[in-house]
Amino acid sequence: MTVLSTLPTALVGGLLTLWLFGEQASLYAFVGMFMLMGIVKKNGILIVDFAIQRVLAGEPADKAIHDASMDRFRPILMTTLAAVFGALPIALAFGADGASRQPLGLVIVGGLVVSQFITLFITPVIYLYLEEFQEKVLDRTSFFRAERAGANSAVQAGDERMR
Repeated sequence: MTVLSTLPTALVGGLLTLWLFGEQASLYAFVGMFMLMGIVKKNGILIVDFAIQRVLAGEPADKAIHDASMDRFRPILMTTLAAVFGALPIALAFGADGASRQPLGLVIVGGLVVSQFITLFITPVIYLYLEEFQEKVLDRTSFFRAERAGANSAVQAGDERMR
């Protein structure tokens, strides 16, 4: 849920960029939106996966997501900048028949710029809210209960006794 929450901001940013430049939502624009969703989703996964690993190691959720955001900031920024600079010539309509592919570049550049400014702040907040919901509501039933560090260490202790 946390990772999927990053997608609307990216798509809104891409569509807003098309609107600002007066371009139509063409087939190239839709291809750009799919590419944009993949990049933004990957960035969200980098943060959330790193935080989950730290929570399973026994770290509190708020410290885990903060550390994950700080540690994964550089790889996320490098991926975003590489995609933006790669799509910039397409967005500026360079090359033969560049005007037809311009919506592709505009969606990618605009969507990445907007989504990075917003999702770097929203992803940790949504993660913390969903983690709190997990602890206070879902962990009360055995079907939805999440594994925590205490459960993992108990299993490991049982494995040690069996040896």
